Amino acid sequence: MQVWEQVSKLLGVVPVISGVLAIGSAGASSLRAERYFFQATQRQIPALPAMVLLSHLGGARAHEGLSEASQFDSIPSFSAAMAANCATEWRFDGAIDVAVFYFCEPLSGDAIRLQTLLSSMPGLVPFNDGLVSALARQIVDELSQERTDAAYLARLAALMVEQACRALEGLRSAAIRPPNLQLGRLEVVLGWMQANLAASLSMAELAQRAGISTSHFRRLFLQAMGSTPHRYILRLRLQRAAELLTQTDLAIERIAQDCGFGNQSHLTASFKAAYGVTPARMKKKAKLSQFSQGF
Repeated sequence: MQVWEQVSKLLGVVPVISGVLAIGSAGASSLRAERYFFQATQRQIPALPAMVLLSHLGGARAHEGLSEASQFDSIPSFSAAMAANCATEWRFDGAIDVAVFYFCEPLSGDAIRLQTLLSSMPGLVPFNDGLVSALARQIVDELSQERTDAAYLARLAALMVEQACRALEGLRSAAIRPPNLQLGRLEVVLGWMQANLAASLSMAELAQRAGISTSHFRRLFLQAMGSTPHRYILRLRLQRAAELLTQTDLAIERIAQDCGFGNQSHLTASFKAAYGVTPARMKKKAKLSQFSQGF
């Protein structure tokens, strides 16, 4: 069983997107990319025989670590890397949207550079880099298309791995973790967003709830989350829509209203742009999956 098949089995879901891509034009190294939507409370992942890069694309907060002292809290836009033979234990506050990149042997170039960095940073190594997050999302979005450009994907993969190396080198020299202080200041606002996705969620209202000016809120949010408030809210709404489509029998029009899209057409356009499938198609795939699991 391949390492990604093992992870899929442990998570209890099949990836919504998967593919193999070269790292750079030379193509000496490659990645297996998989995107998972799943909802669970806790999962243990044993030591895997491959180096892995994770990108938290959307959904709820995730917690990795056996104790509070060693625990890492991940939110959308955060990433993490781990060397081969690293076991992890996760707790989740709700549904998760995550991209996982498995490094295939043999390694070369920046893949070896990343491996060397991780050898001196034991365990799961979290970091917050907006470019890595954006590249991870772009890769899985490209893989969702009917026709993919292998050369373009290779360039994206090379840049993502290089930027991950730069981010880890910065962590090693600064010896700091993601900005937990800033996350703490935004905690109330993030929770309110999750609970009120059907509302307008204007920038002025969000800033008021954070107790700071609109301009300060925008800067603080971008620095802490690696995304603008508008894009982050859109991700939350899309993730909630995906949950409702796959886990309930609600009509798509009702889901659109409950998630703040206003109408089904707006939801359909946004959903297909983000995930490469329409809400109706995802709902149908979920029903077929549930039916097959019953036999």
